[in-house]
Amino acid sequence: MTTRFNRRDREGVLHFVTLRVREGRRAFSRDAYARAVLNQLRRQCDEFPARLIAYVAMPTHLHCIVNPRGGRLNHFLGQYKAGCTLDLCRLAEEAGDLRVLDWLYQTPDHHAQLFQDGKHSFHLYSDRLIWQKINYIHNNPTRSGLVTRANEYPYSGFCAMYPADGESVVPLDAGFWWED
Repeated sequence: MTTRFNRRDREGVLHFVTLRVREGRRAFSRDAYARAVLNQLRRQCDEFPARLIAYVAMPTHLHCIVNPRGGRLNHFLGQYKAGCTLDLCRLAEEAGDLRVLDWLYQTPDHHAQLFQDGKHSFHLYSDRLIWQKINYIHNNPTRSGLVTRANEYPYSGFCAMYPADGESVVPLDAGFWWED
């Protein structure tokens, strides 16, 4: 039996989060869909607010490190997942992508759903662990064989953290922590 990491909300820590696409579908293989979920992540961070520390949208999942104000991760992710689903439904409809639209609505209650229920998350307390997870996120596309160098993958925050290496889809926040 595997242990599920679904930590409770906690203020004053960074949260390493993995959200998986329902049924392991390669929903973020298309440029427009990958960019949409990343733009939604940035919007959600700006509106909630939350600090965005690192991110990568892989074809079947998303990793990020966030620090929502007040530590309210579950509320933040609930809004984010709903926003992503709406954005992908809109994009698929505009593109006439009936296959994706049909899949999004193939749920028991026939409400669109992009991500699996729940999340995989845990708290990052130490600098060592924070940087370990940042490096894990940035190197995920190279380990998966999608690119040979981290700065080649367009749907990662690597180039936002290291701007001399290229451009990123969405910017990161300058600081990890909230000032009191």
